[in-house]
Amino acid sequence: MSAILDALVKLEESIGKLEGAATHVEASLAGQQRDMFGAPAQKAANGNGIDKAAVAQKLNNIIEHAETVLKESA
Repeated sequence: MSAILDALVKLEESIGKLEGAATHVEASLAGQQRDMFGAPAQKAANGNGIDKAAVAQKLNNIIEHAETVLKESA
């Protein structure tokens, strides 16, 4: 059971870091006009574009899997 708890703690820390990064990106874009019909946003300078929908879906899948494992072990 401690392996599951360790994994959940790491997941929570990663989510916190992701939220911080998203907040930073949003803050850096503050004041810029965003055209919803314009060209797609450029990838970050490090080459890592973030697909928020894909990240959210993966996190939901991880959470559902963790809940299933916890229910089975109870």
